[in-house]
Amino acid sequence: MRRRLLLASSLIAASLLAACSLLSPPSYTLSAADMQAIVAKSFPRSYPLLGLLQLDVQAPSLQLLPETNRIQATMSADMSGKVLPHRLDGSMVLDFALRYSPADHSLRATQVQVRALQMTGLPESMAVMLQAYAPRAAEHAMEDVVVHTLRQEDLDRLDKAAELPATFKVTAEGLRIDFVKPQDAK
Repeated sequence: MRRRLLLASSLIAASLLAACSLLSPPSYTLSAADMQAIVAKSFPRSYPLLGLLQLDVQAPSLQLLPETNRIQATMSADMSGKVLPHRLDGSMVLDFALRYSPADHSLRATQVQVRALQMTGLPESMAVMLQAYAPRAAEHAMEDVVVHTLRQEDLDRLDKAAELPATFKVTAEGLRIDFVKPQDAK
């Protein structure tokens, strides 16, 4: 009798767990290393500044910022141009949030904020100009960089996008992507 009761309660618990997994929205976590590899495909990049300078940026090193739900990117940058005697080395640190683009099922950088931009050996007058104009240009240029495109297996599982991403949460483990059915999103 006890054995039957134990077996019945185990079956009920297993059924409830299976039902909960069917009801909960699908999700997965994209590791920091995976994001790093994806973002690296968009670099190196070159940005003209005021028609006088060129800023060349290499692939960033990403750091997860779970406390603000953002991602920080630190990258090396080189500057050259007509008004410089030689190529200058430097670095740029920025952070960004994410947005979903339904057109190509991608997660893209948004709300980009440059935190630091430094060039070694830059004359003082040019350093002032760089600090005044370059951060806005860099923020504009980095806006919409693809951080991740949903995998085909995700789209297949989501029944050809019958479900849409609902939230993106930056965690210590990576980027958690949760999905919800459109009628649940309201």
